[in-house]
Amino acid sequence: MARATIDDVARAAGVSTFTVSRAMRGKEHVAAATRAKVLKAAQELNYTASRSAASLASGRTNRVALLSRERISGWFIGELMEGLVDVLAPAGYDLTIYRIGSAEERSGFFTNLPANRNADALVVTGFAVNDDEKRALTRMNMPIVSVNASDLTYCQASIVIDDEGSEASVVRYLAALGHRRFCYVGRLDPLTGDDWGFDARTRGYQDEVTELGLHDCGMFFVDATDRASIRQTLASILALPERPTAMCVWSDQLAVVILNVLRAMGVRVPQDISVFGFDGSDAAATVGLSTMTQPARRIGRLAAQRALTLIDGKTPEETHTVVPTALEPGSTAGPAPRTAEPTALRVGFG
Repeated sequence: MARATIDDVARAAGVSTFTVSRAMRGKEHVAAATRAKVLKAAQELNYTASRSAASLASGRTNRVALLSRERISGWFIGELMEGLVDVLAPAGYDLTIYRIGSAEERSGFFTNLPANRNADALVVTGFAVNDDEKRALTRMNMPIVSVNASDLTYCQASIVIDDEGSEASVVRYLAALGHRRFCYVGRLDPLTGDDWGFDARTRGYQDEVTELGLHDCGMFFVDATDRASIRQTLASILALPERPTAMCVWSDQLAVVILNVLRAMGVRVPQDISVFGFDGSDAAATVGLSTMTQPARRIGRLAAQRALTLIDGKTPEETHTVVPTALEPGSTAGPAPRTAEPTALRVGFG
């Protein structure tokens, strides 16, 4: 026996498919008697409203798309998606994910624009959009919300943290503890070039070290998945004539690996060197890592709220939102070693 369709219910109830859709979804402006007749017909036909039928009636897909260049399994994207779903699911919306982890995937997305027919709004995170891509996004004629992007010309709303200022706060905090020799360990990004954007955290580190007259022992970039590469890099740092007493690390995930390698080398943390991460992930709390926390799940919730507001044809009360970060001291950062003879510095941190 063939499965009943919305047309079957409409004929049985003597109404239009549009009315069936509104009645089944509990929408307003449907008379109580009509709603009862539709529900009775649907029950007798064993009909359940499908997402496609609702889309035809409303002109919406009831989906929001996420376009990301980060690893989907990474902490930030995982938390961001949790926040998106927190808001979208109760509103009856699904989340569709598009990953552009390579130049080929990126080209494919902007050539085919699959979200144009599969979503009502687009959330973009993790990369800079070039001029051709801006034009393509504009032609999609759908609401766009950006997350942690510096260019806001192509979107109607944005949610960001101050990566640069946050990393500068880490440097100021460590300087207040007496550290004057610093190094930075970042990820070796396989997707390089201006088209993918730059790492604002590195600039925050560099500018603050210079501003405070501290000594930069170097910036080192490693493959976060290659433990041998990390060991070699740390060995070169420890072999410096004047090795750093404070290490700023791009992410908590990378910092946790560094902690384990340093301790295996016999380096005491924080007695010999302080290590500071970035993110505020579960991994940081587990090992007592000092970190700069960013509320990724809250960012996802805000992005979803902005998307739903725009889908409804409204303007968000706040179109550009800067979400504050918070410095979270842990057991991996402490006063500079006495042998380091730190210079007196007047610094503040917030």
